Amino acid sequence: MDRHNTNHENLNSSPNFVIYDEEDVVEGIDHCSKSLIGQIFTQKPIHLNSMQNALGGIWCNPLGFRMEEVFPKTFQFFFDSEEDTDRILKSSPWLFRNSWLILKRWSRGHPIDKVDFSKVEVKIQLWGLPPHCRTSKMGRKNGSCMGKVVEFEVFEGRDKVTFVKLLVEIDIHKPLLSGIPVGSNKDGISWVDFKYERLPQFCYKCGLVGHDEDSCKNPGSPNSSDLHGDKELGPWMRASYVGRKVITGQNQSNAYS
Repeated sequence: MDRHNTNHENLNSSPNFVIYDEEDVVEGIDHCSKSLIGQIFTQKPIHLNSMQNALGGIWCNPLGFRMEEVFPKTFQFFFDSEEDTDRILKSSPWLFRNSWLILKRWSRGHPIDKVDFSKVEVKIQLWGLPPHCRTSKMGRKNGSCMGKVVEFEVFEGRDKVTFVKLLVEIDIHKPLLSGIPVGSNKDGISWVDFKYERLPQFCYKCGLVGHDEDSCKNPGSPNSSDLHGDKELGPWMRASYVGRKVITGQNQSNAYS
């Protein structure tokens, strides 16, 4: 029997059920409304106390912070302050032990075992675009091969070199891309490298997050030539710095549209 869809008439007619009113759970709802649901994508064992101590420091010791493991590697994080909840959620996904901890807001009408952790917003730097191609439309075209483009901005790196940075919602159950060839009849073809900020452990063989190539169990993992051209997957896909924003996505669109 689905405990979330039990018929109310059956509840009222059975002496073995306790019926509660909204006023009975007001305090619990208030407490949970400031909580987050999170899942960590790793094959490593996770120890609750060690994880709570580490995250407390990473999250600047939020008031009233505690956590419970509700399912294997799925947790509920409680906070006293709505500001802490919003601040921590905004920076998801977090890195813990080189693995992604993906957070979602708790919802009373959404059972925890039904929360979808398959999509995550990731900042991806595009390197190799010719200067005249660093536009909003080009950024969205490149990002669309990875997922839904949420934001687009131009950043300045070392030696004043500019690059495009995208915030893209990706599916973590799909292989990461190392880059993509782009081109036109006038400009020819260029290779664009994808560099991911806060990238966790991932497999250089199959491109999936959550394990390395030594523990990869995916049969028929794609060869680098199938998805990545001449560029293999590797640690170079991790962004070494975040750069400095030089122009907003809106202004860039206005300047180059």
